Amino acid sequence: MKQISFPIPSYDEWKQEVEKSLKGKPFDRLYATTYEQIQLKPIYTRADLEGLPIEQYPGFPSYVRGTEVEGYIKKSWEVSQQCEASTPERWNELIQKQLERGQTEIHVVLPKLGFFIETIEQIKTMFSNVSLANYSLRIDTGVSSLPFFPLFVTYLEENGQSLHEVHGTIGMDPLGTLTVAGELPLPLATLYDVMADVTKWAKTHMPHVKTITIHADPYHNGGGHVIQQLAFAFATAVEYINECLERGLTIDDIAKRIDFSFPVGSHFFMEIAKLRAARLIWTNIVQAYGGSEQAQKLSIHARTSYFTKTIYDPYVNMLRATTEAFAAIVGGANSLHVSPFNEPFATEDEFAARIARNTQLILLEEAHIGKVIDPAGGSYYVETLTAQIAEEAWKLFQQIEAQGGMTKALQCGFVQKEIENIAKQREQYVKARKEKIVGTNVYANIAEAPAPKHVHASHGNHNIYVNVKTMEEALSLAKRRAFAQHVIREEERSAITVTPIRQWRLSEPFERLRQASERHMETNGQRPTVHLVNLGSISKHKTRADFITGFFEAGGFTVVKNDGYMTTEEAVNGILETNGIHYIICGTDDDYIHAVPAITHQVKKEKSDIRIYVAGKPAPDVEATFIHAGVDGFIHLGSNCYDTLLAFMKDMGVNVNGEN
Repeated sequence: MKQISFPIPSYDEWKQEVEKSLKGKPFDRLYATTYEQIQLKPIYTRADLEGLPIEQYPGFPSYVRGTEVEGYIKKSWEVSQQCEASTPERWNELIQKQLERGQTEIHVVLPKLGFFIETIEQIKTMFSNVSLANYSLRIDTGVSSLPFFPLFVTYLEENGQSLHEVHGTIGMDPLGTLTVAGELPLPLATLYDVMADVTKWAKTHMPHVKTITIHADPYHNGGGHVIQQLAFAFATAVEYINECLERGLTIDDIAKRIDFSFPVGSHFFMEIAKLRAARLIWTNIVQAYGGSEQAQKLSIHARTSYFTKTIYDPYVNMLRATTEAFAAIVGGANSLHVSPFNEPFATEDEFAARIARNTQLILLEEAHIGKVIDPAGGSYYVETLTAQIAEEAWKLFQQIEAQGGMTKALQCGFVQKEIENIAKQREQYVKARKEKIVGTNVYANIAEAPAPKHVHASHGNHNIYVNVKTMEEALSLAKRRAFAQHVIREEERSAITVTPIRQWRLSEPFERLRQASERHMETNGQRPTVHLVNLGSISKHKTRADFITGFFEAGGFTVVKNDGYMTTEEAVNGILETNGIHYIICGTDDDYIHAVPAITHQVKKEKSDIRIYVAGKPAPDVEATFIHAGVDGFIHLGSNCYDTLLAFMKDMGVNVNGEN
């Protein structure tokens, strides 16, 4: 075989073969346009890379292929599962279990903890028997690093742990909070004073700890596409850089202490290209400020998407998380959190946490994806997509800068409008099932148990040493065992308010329908119900009957079926003998011509309140005939599934809004 060579087919030859297989359908159908307005081609070739600055080696600027020459071979990504609990004792128990079972980074989001951290004793309980020198830290402090940071430092010093050995991130992100909450507990200027001072202090005392975190999650969970996520995250970063520069830091001081958190969604190649493009953009930004090559290395924490997860058929979330985690690693993330499959309803579940952790351990230990350095490098598709995303994100980033920066863009509503435009488009695509969600708007299983009802607990940890803007002052208070609330005084609240970006999940429209169906069953003894009127043998009606069944089950409807009526009289009698209101006729177009008008006319003559629909989209003249005979509507591939189901529910008197 080594002596055998094969001719390389040309693009034209490939296209000719494809057109033959399409059997007359237009070749243009193979192109697709993403939410980012990037056109995806059916095939990419070397010609697509002409003019693109493709990097040959990983570990060199602009770091598209990764920040390390050897990728993950010497050091893998950090296994960084987020740990939440209701008490410090429980948190300590959980984190020790996670670390014993393969986790390599201690990860906590303070605003999502079930308790306030107000004392050193609480921190001592949390980190009891945990060697911080052996694990990386990822502590998301929310809007401000105070009061947690000085409490934590005091704990370390009192326990004889070297501050220089601590590595990871203890980061604040005030604009991230503003984007979601719409307001801040303190003026931005005060928070920027804290950010700059903490960063200066960490440079000297904890040189291996990053102090600023930038989250792209608010834009992703708002429905935004990858270009928006990148542009808005980097616009936030530039504002933080400028504010810290004004307070006496250098670009290297700041850039080396910024950590980015990117969610990874369901479009596999788009997400890989997003993370690669992020490194390119960051290099350009830091270069523009005169930063060193080391400062140009982007630190990326990735987390599998909350936006793509579902309440119904939740075990499918394991598969979603796996592909998203795979994309994050191929894209070169430095650390990764794989969300548990039950994240949307967030019940504490050791099984869910174990599966999530083991998902990335399997990718690391069994799939060996860390053994290949930048596996996407050189792919005509991924390299082209990376360049396109970087270019478009840079354009949007420049629009933000032209408006005066991220805060002003939020205040004038530009960011919110951009996100909401895409969110509405995505929502409509889901409702019309152009974007499919397995187990929710397609292939729903209405026999499964109702989804757990749970409200996310968020206790904030937003207590702040209001009149204390420096780490030294805060440390002095912490060492005197001042409680957080003891040093909080009233200060004029921030005058800044913005319209928050709506945080939602893609599956929510259909979940609302399913929940309405469940409530209806609780109060009326049955789900909203439709009846099929199948015409002829199974082979004649099955395709449309299956389509209608899946269509209505996506909304939690019971679909009553039959084996097929052989005559019009059988169909009429079948309808009149059942206790229903809504019927859908399923069969072939040929059978419809005579059967539909006859069935509809006879049934409505007997029971005028019965609604009759037809599965399929007949020709205009046939449709007019059917409507004249009394048909109430048509359900087909072009129907908006959500709107149709909602209209049916309202017609049935179903409590759709959850009101008592």
